Amino acid sequence: MKDMQAHLELLRGQIAECQRMQQAAKSELKRDALARLLVRYSAIAVELEEAIAKMPARETFKGRTKEVRQLAKRAADDLLVLAKKLRPD
Repeated sequence: MKDMQAHLELLRGQIAECQRMQQAAKSELKRDALARLLVRYSAIAVELEEAIAKMPARETFKGRTKEVRQLAKRAADDLLVLAKKLRPD
């Protein structure tokens, strides 16, 4: 999630820079192009914010790594036992 938040911050910086450039633009063509770019950047930022908000909190996974490793080890052990039973003598 940190990479998504970092990208969101980068995107917000780009939005701020576009706004500054749009205000400073002397040409209507350039102002319009920057306005369209602002709309796109803003839409992407909103989508990214929504995606980040839907992600589970980091605490959700805290301590689960050990549990998952133990389950995987038990499953591997069970498979070994089963393989030995199925192996022809």
